[in-house]
Amino acid sequence: MSVSPEPQSTPGVVELREDVPLKLYNTSPGLCAGGPRLIIGAFAALTIAITIALFTQIYYGDYQVVPHGSVSSSAAECSSIGTSIMRDGGGAIDAAIASSLCLAVVAPHRTSLDASGSLLFWEYRKSPTEQPTLIEWGGIQNTSLSPAPRLIVAMAALHKTYGVMPWSKLLKPAIDLASTGYNVSTGLSIAAASQAEPGYITGSIRKEPLLASYLQLLQHNTSTELCATWPCEVLAPTTRAAVLAGPWRVWTGSAGAMAATALAAALDPAPLTALDGFQRVVASLQAQATAAAGSWPSGVASGLAVIDPLDTYVALVTGLSVGFGSGNMTGDGWKQDTPPTPLDLAPAILVDEFVCGTRYVMGAESLSALAEGAGAALIEGPLNIVDAVESARVAVGAGGTLALEPDRLLPPAALATLLNGIPLNATLPLAALNLVQQRGDELLSHADSRGGGLASRF
Repeated sequence: MSVSPEPQSTPGVVELREDVPLKLYNTSPGLCAGGPRLIIGAFAALTIAITIALFTQIYYGDYQVVPHGSVSSSAAECSSIGTSIMRDGGGAIDAAIASSLCLAVVAPHRTSLDASGSLLFWEYRKSPTEQPTLIEWGGIQNTSLSPAPRLIVAMAALHKTYGVMPWSKLLKPAIDLASTGYNVSTGLSIAAASQAEPGYITGSIRKEPLLASYLQLLQHNTSTELCATWPCEVLAPTTRAAVLAGPWRVWTGSAGAMAATALAAALDPAPLTALDGFQRVVASLQAQATAAAGSWPSGVASGLAVIDPLDTYVALVTGLSVGFGSGNMTGDGWKQDTPPTPLDLAPAILVDEFVCGTRYVMGAESLSALAEGAGAALIEGPLNIVDAVESARVAVGAGGTLALEPDRLLPPAALATLLNGIPLNATLPLAALNLVQQRGDELLSHADSRGGGLASRF
């Protein structure tokens, strides 16, 4: 998959860049000689410069207030919903809420209304020296946020604190998809067949009327009213210190901390080659997985990354212990999930040492995907981000076992570095790494083809 195409831009909205250098202009020898010709030439140049500046300002506007934003997720419709929310005046949290609820409808093999989650939130432009906020819910530590499903409780709590747009408006896109139907993806169809879940045929339109009715009921209350009866207080914001990985600062959630450790091993000292960095990442993950024994994270997940026009960053990954959830189907159309082990949810924010340097917001659907994909991106450089994300990876499982992706071949040199016996075949769905990259004021977004999604930006 390539970089996502630009959607139709809003009239008058133009994405500008801060990375265009000033150009030097040569002066003619006559103007260097002084006298009236120098004065006339200087005034002529000044007049031209002012005219160009005025026309540029009239046409483009002030670069500091030109909107720009992006959402990258494992479903094209969910990415588009997120950017539409931001175009209408919503912030990064609003976009993340609407997109994650969309994913709960169209990707039940990866997430659901009862999904656990890990979220990083950072108002970067407003507070660049502060730590990102980490909010996690569900998982093995907190298996229930009853009476409502966990994802819904978490989204209501986030909206109550950080939301801008009305709660009912953020629910509407998911309601529309559930009621009018959504296109069943190939990945969803394959996952459903492997778990004997009927009614998921590739390319067919599937409706979820019970889910739509349940979400419509939630539109009748504000998030504040819902949190008055739900246990929203369990979503206590925390901070986690950055891990230094070479010249990069890396923030992650609980599961992603092991990926950050692997990145630090790969980048310090600086690797001589990308192969060297890959070998260090895998070796570190294997060592940590062996030491963790039965507590190594697992499960399925759906990740998204968001940057809004105010340079607010949200990396959110929600997931389940198994595809479609491990519990019973409720009368409201959502299935319960009870994780027996920690879930493999790996959102991350990576920032280089320069104030206006390169920054990454990543929604990684496993810590292996985060460590290997981010490692390749940081080693190969920001101009090769798509190749870094799409290149073959290896999944590190409990006990340090390795699993190769069936549709991507590691280079022979990389395959030769793998330790710990013969690798297994990775099970579907493969973990995707969805990201948004920011360099100065320029955004590049990419949705990993493993997830079947498409990024959206404006």
